[in-house]
Amino acid sequence: MTRIFAQANHSTKFLNKFSLGLATAFLGATLMVGSPALSAGPGDAEAPSPTGFWQTSGGEKMIEVAPCSAKTSKLCGTIVWSEDRDEVDAVVLKRFHEVSGIWAGGKVYTPGKRRGEDGRLALLEANKLEVSECKRGLCTQNVWERVSASDVAARRDKLTAQN
Repeated sequence: MTRIFAQANHSTKFLNKFSLGLATAFLGATLMVGSPALSAGPGDAEAPSPTGFWQTSGGEKMIEVAPCSAKTSKLCGTIVWSEDRDEVDAVVLKRFHEVSGIWAGGKVYTPGKRRGEDGRLALLEANKLEVSECKRGLCTQNVWERVSASDVAARRDKLTAQN
């Protein structure tokens, strides 16, 4: 009897993982088909990418998203400007790779904390990036806005002039 229960329990776990995989695949396909920002047009050389400079939703930080190193296509994010000067150069996004038009498999870090949470990056539009952070199955989303390198430089100059 115990053996039959163990087999049934194993089968249930497999079905739950299988169902989650199907739901994830469906969501990914929906995001790709349903979002014009994620689908490249006939004349586009490459699909949109989250690389570049972003301002957090509250405007208190600017983050550069770029390849983690020259040897990988995985993306990382580093704070390049912050109201809190101690946070500058802190890495807040690590090891995101592209999966069907979204960037997943990485970790989102809070400056000063050692442990990161599972994350996902998705372009909502060319100038809006949704950053999701999941902890114990509960996810929070923040929308960052793209900024130019000159905006980052101006903020740095202003902060330097104040001190």
